[in-house]
Amino acid sequence: MMRNAAFWLSAGVCCLLAADSAASPSLPLVTAGRAAAPQSARVGRAPGLRLSLRGGAPAGRKVLDEISHSLSSKKTGKEGTIAIEVCKNPDKSMECIMTSTIPGPVWLHWGFASRGAGWVAPPDAYLPENTKKIDDKAVQSPFKDGKLIFKVADKDAPDALAFVVKCEDPEEWFNGPGGDFWVDFKPMDPGAIGKLIIARETESTHWSILERMRLVNENIKAVAESDPGLAWIYTLLRFNQVKLVPVSKNSNYQSKDLAHTQATVTNNLAGVYGRYPAARMWVRLMAATVPRGGGNGDAVRLEILDIMRRNGFKEGHRPGIEDHFIEQWHQKLHTNCAPDDLIIADAYIRFLESGNPDDYWAHLHGNGLSYEYMQNIGGGIGSARSGLDGMVATPGHYPHIINDIKHLKWTLMQLHGGQDLDFLCMKAAGGLDGETNGILEEIKGNRHEWWVTGKIIEARHKLSHYIGQPSGHRDGLLVDVFLENWFKVQIDKADIGSMDGEAILDTALSALENVALSYGEPFWGCLTQLRKVKEHGDHWQQDWSRILKASVERTSLALSSFMDKIHSMVQPNAVQLGKALGTKEEYLTNFGEEVVRGMPGFALSRMLTALDHKARESANMGAWEMVTGVKTAVGEASAMDDIVAIQGKSFDKPQVLFVKHIGGVEDIPPGITAIITRSSMDILSHIAIRARNQNVLLATCHDDAAFGEIAKHTGAVTVTVDAGSVNVVAGGDVSGGGASAKAKAVTVSKPAACAKNVLIDTEFSTSHLGGKSNNLQQVRSKVAELPSFVRLPQSVAMPFGTFEKVLEEADNAEVAKEIAALEKKLVGGQQDAPVLEQIRGHIMGVAVPQPVQAELLEACKAAGFPEELTADADACIEAAKGVWASKWGDRAAYSRNAAKVPHDALQMAVLVQRVVPAEYSFVVHTTNPVSGSKDEIMGEVVVGLGEALVGNYPGRALGFVVNKETGDVTITQLPSKNIGIFLNKDTLIFRSDSNGEDLEGFAGAGLYESIMATKADERPVDYSNEPLFWDGAMRQALVKKIAEAASAIEKVMGSAQDVEGCVVGDEVHVVQTRPQV
Repeated sequence: MMRNAAFWLSAGVCCLLAADSAASPSLPLVTAGRAAAPQSARVGRAPGLRLSLRGGAPAGRKVLDEISHSLSSKKTGKEGTIAIEVCKNPDKSMECIMTSTIPGPVWLHWGFASRGAGWVAPPDAYLPENTKKIDDKAVQSPFKDGKLIFKVADKDAPDALAFVVKCEDPEEWFNGPGGDFWVDFKPMDPGAIGKLIIARETESTHWSILERMRLVNENIKAVAESDPGLAWIYTLLRFNQVKLVPVSKNSNYQSKDLAHTQATVTNNLAGVYGRYPAARMWVRLMAATVPRGGGNGDAVRLEILDIMRRNGFKEGHRPGIEDHFIEQWHQKLHTNCAPDDLIIADAYIRFLESGNPDDYWAHLHGNGLSYEYMQNIGGGIGSARSGLDGMVATPGHYPHIINDIKHLKWTLMQLHGGQDLDFLCMKAAGGLDGETNGILEEIKGNRHEWWVTGKIIEARHKLSHYIGQPSGHRDGLLVDVFLENWFKVQIDKADIGSMDGEAILDTALSALENVALSYGEPFWGCLTQLRKVKEHGDHWQQDWSRILKASVERTSLALSSFMDKIHSMVQPNAVQLGKALGTKEEYLTNFGEEVVRGMPGFALSRMLTALDHKARESANMGAWEMVTGVKTAVGEASAMDDIVAIQGKSFDKPQVLFVKHIGGVEDIPPGITAIITRSSMDILSHIAIRARNQNVLLATCHDDAAFGEIAKHTGAVTVTVDAGSVNVVAGGDVSGGGASAKAKAVTVSKPAACAKNVLIDTEFSTSHLGGKSNNLQQVRSKVAELPSFVRLPQSVAMPFGTFEKVLEEADNAEVAKEIAALEKKLVGGQQDAPVLEQIRGHIMGVAVPQPVQAELLEACKAAGFPEELTADADACIEAAKGVWASKWGDRAAYSRNAAKVPHDALQMAVLVQRVVPAEYSFVVHTTNPVSGSKDEIMGEVVVGLGEALVGNYPGRALGFVVNKETGDVTITQLPSKNIGIFLNKDTLIFRSDSNGEDLEGFAGAGLYESIMATKADERPVDYSNEPLFWDGAMRQALVKKIAEAASAIEKVMGSAQDVEGCVVGDEVHVVQTRPQV
């Protein structure tokens, strides 16, 4: 009784709901008080099911899913329900509990199921009482007193449980609309789903849209918690929608089967949407690609026959009017009915109305049905030979049948409709309240009016309460997805060029709300912030415009990050699947981009771009931002997307680069004299510091058009900075090399041996530790000269040579040999990357002797670290090894090569410090690095931990300049970083502290890793109520306190300093200081 197809009953997926809106016409749900039409099976959620099964879940027991399945006998008319609960117990065993209200003896015919490998009989140890073994694939277990329970150890759990239901007296079998019922036990590896999709699409000898939709049903829950897995299923559905995969390949099917299966797809999507909020982005994308499903599949076949017979068309050997189009379409509807039949029906209706055959072909071609596509339908290339050899006949003109064809289109809509507002609202009406239906009726009647976007937002708020329920709401979801996209259609009509700033702001707010309704955070936070801007201050004054600019930038960053995620996950899948299928390159090149451009977020991006331009204009911000103080540069021009590809290279002739994106932690290869980028730069990020140290002109262009023009330059160019703008002209002498091309060999002194493996702060010395440790200790020795609110972190350190001693241990002899052999393979440049990765891997495998571990823990105790910070000793040791391994990071190795620093000369100490959950973090230069003024302190502040700042996370930090003499504060920019880094509790950080930092000609800052024992969280920053953004008085006080601390550090150290720290309450914690370069 097993079936080839599978219908998944899986966690969070309630395939059909009690509401009319979710009910498939051919499979009405049995519910109390409602008469049930004959059916084989029905799925829904049983209210209060968990209590009905076990009286509540014990502590530690996780309920993965609760499902009810209603049955109605065709033989006796009796009805009943099977309820299923899938759990994971505290002992990690998996448990499946089933209860049945079906009259008479009931058996579960079941087996363990493996994806792609079918059924296998469960091991005897897991069989319930009185189970009968049928064969090596299945067993049958009886329900006892209406209940059946079985448990399996986690290590032995199958991918899924597959079953059908057998009733006795009389014997009757029940299975799902698409085949067997499956209950998912394990999530699917996202890589495996990609391989499975490619294998099925390329290796199956008999394949069609029916099997494709069943494949989706079998796996949608299995990847519901995996972005890569969901991206693969979406890619497949998108290929299906844009007809990059065949409707059929040596396979025919009945319309009713496809109708059931497509209904199951949309019901499964609705269930995943309700249960798994993190999957909603992908579900919405999928829902826009598939028909609703359901309807009476047999009605299509019967209706085309009725049309032919009533109107005297030839049918097979039956004589009549000979029309090859009608004959071909009739055969297609019998054997390969698909969503493309809706397009064919529309094209035929247009021709019947006009009498112009060109209208028929134009509509087909305009909707993706090329002549080649039509030629391949049926018996054509790669399709089933069912007597149909393509659909290339031009229809005959019989206008009297137009109403018949319109009705046939409506019947087809029941199966394949999903992108028609009237149809979707009709299907949803029974499951929605009167007010929501009223709003939808108003939208339908005024869908092209300019004000309909407001009604769409109103309707979507109402629908969100339905579709967000754990049980899902299929028709509500499909209507909502349609409205989301119809909103974009209406917004795209806007003539932005004719709109003033206020109109653009209002439209952007509406478009942002549309996106937030679909994708949630961080867009709700962005919306709250932007609404607050609208309600704040004097519009289009300079200060207000700067607030608007920062808010728009933050929203743009959130949107671009969101869109980039989709593109980065879909495009590689499309290329991989397309190449396996032999798809033409032109269909694959921009596949991911077309997905993104078709989303409602793209309409929002247009509004944000226009709003950003208005804000910059009214704030007098200009198109250029100087990151370094270099005024002129000469070099050969090159345009590139990023500078990742040139890491580790060196240029004999000076180079001027026009770069779209800079991450902020890259190195600037020798020979680069100028970098012009579209990316915003934190003035005090690692790459900005390197640029200044290497005398490189680094500037950001905020105007797409201007950047595009200068990036067209080739050959020698001269770049000059004048009055805050950058000018690029052809010509210049490139024979002498650039400023950064004059790299000389840097001498790195070999450290002295240290008897100890760990030092407490009073033992710090320049002989055994790098600048981070010793600079901080120098400040600590004069702590009395610092303001009372300044705090210095408790510190210990693992000195130079500790790693080398660990590597000499007998237990690490083989690892040491492997590392030495790999070092000999290094040749310099990017080709070293795989070798460097292997070296890092071996270092992470080094065994740190117990005495060294004990010494570290004892030193931490002596330094006063709370015991809970070192409770996870393994995490501490792993962090230390990570720092040692970072000596062999790609950028670190490339930089040493460029500076001619021998690898074996570089040694790595590890500074261990206590980290507090920072409210704000800062970097301060006590001499303005842009203007060079020693009378000014320049700094930047971010919300949370400082890596978002020094790592140049997208967006801006709060920027400020403080006059040392007067104390006057100038805020140069407001914060807009979308992502912050946060700690929930104190932890330890293991900082790199090499002997190759802060050297003349080789700063080394940011090349090596600092690793926390407890991982911090990355999450969107909520600026809607952030004092740093809105409270001017608080901002002034904070900046003055940071500047006071930095100025005191400068006096203690006797020179200009680069100071890093954080703020917690009223305290300023200084975590690092180094001479400013």
